[in-house]
Amino acid sequence: MKRIVFKFWIINLLISIALFVIYRIVIAETNSVNRNLFETFLDFLDILLNLGFALIYLIAMFISSLTFFLNLIKKIRNNSYLSLLTFIGIPSVCVIYLIVNVLIDIRLYNETAVATLVKFSIIYLFFTVVEFLLFRKAVNKLRTEY
Repeated sequence: MKRIVFKFWIINLLISIALFVIYRIVIAETNSVNRNLFETFLDFLDILLNLGFALIYLIAMFISSLTFFLNLIKKIRNNSYLSLLTFIGIPSVCVIYLIVNVLIDIRLYNETAVATLVKFSIIYLFFTVVEFLLFRKAVNKLRTEY
C-alpha cells in the first residue's frame, strides 16, 4: 500500500510542478509598452503581486499533496469519504477561500492575476479528482486480491 500511495503522491507532485510552471509562464506574458517611469513602477508592483500569488499557489499545492499520506492509515483508506477528503479536501478549501475572500475584494488586486490563479486551482482540483478515482480503483483491486 505504501508504494501505491507514494506513486500517487509523486504523480500529484509532478502535476503540481507542471501546473506551477505553466502558471508562471501565463503570468509572465505581460505586454510591456514604452511607458513612463511611474507606469514601469506599477508594472513592477504587478509582477511582485503575481509572484506572491505564484508562491501561495505552490505552497497550497505542496501542502495538498502531503495529505495523500493520510491514506496510509487503514481506517482512512478504507472509507471512501475520508479518502476523498485527503485528496481534494484542502485544495477545495483553498479554492473556496480564494473565491470568497479574494474575489470579493477584486478591486484591490489585479483581476487577471486572481482569475488565472482561480482557473489553475480548479484545474488542479480536476486532476486530483481523477487521481482519487484511479486511487480508489487501485485500492479496490488490491482489496479484492487479498
